[in-house]
Amino acid sequence: DLEVEANTEYIRAMNRGANGLPYVVRKGPAGCEETTYSFDWNDVHFVILNVYYDGTKDNKSDGTIVPVLLNWLENDLKQNTKKRVLVFGHEPIYPFMDMDNGTVRHLNEALDKYPDNAQPFHRLLAKYHVTAYFSGHTHTASYANINGLWLINSGHLYGQEDRYNPERLFSVLA
Repeated sequence: DLEVEANTEYIRAMNRGANGLPYVVRKGPAGCEETTYSFDWNDVHFVILNVYYDGTKDNKSDGTIVPVLLNWLENDLKQNTKKRVLVFGHEPIYPFMDMDNGTVRHLNEALDKYPDNAQPFHRLLAKYHVTAYFSGHTHTASYANINGLWLINSGHLYGQEDRYNPERLFSVLA
């Protein structure tokens, strides 16, 4: 949750100087080298995006995909040679209904708040055949497949009244 400065500093410290994490393929653009990066593991390319990057600093308050970050991501995806690509960011592109109770949280308060940035981001993920975009932020659990791209929000682990069963989601994705 990089909208909180203490959390941002914790992530920066883990990857201090953009050299703290193993297997990093590409560090993020100037201003978020420590909080945006990609790495490969086996046949999967992982991309970690700091959606609170404003083009110069890595800790602005609203989540969005600014043009500098979108360009960095496209360059990263162009260079990828792995079979599967998973992208992670704190806020969902579009908040969907919770799979347990139908709650929709943060509608127009996630990446969808800035559609001129969210829509090109979504199109870029589809263009490069990204397998899934994972997010949190909403404190709901939801998933959708839009044109082959899985949008997975793992915003809670407990579900409605502590009845969450991970197999419910995993069986659909299998």
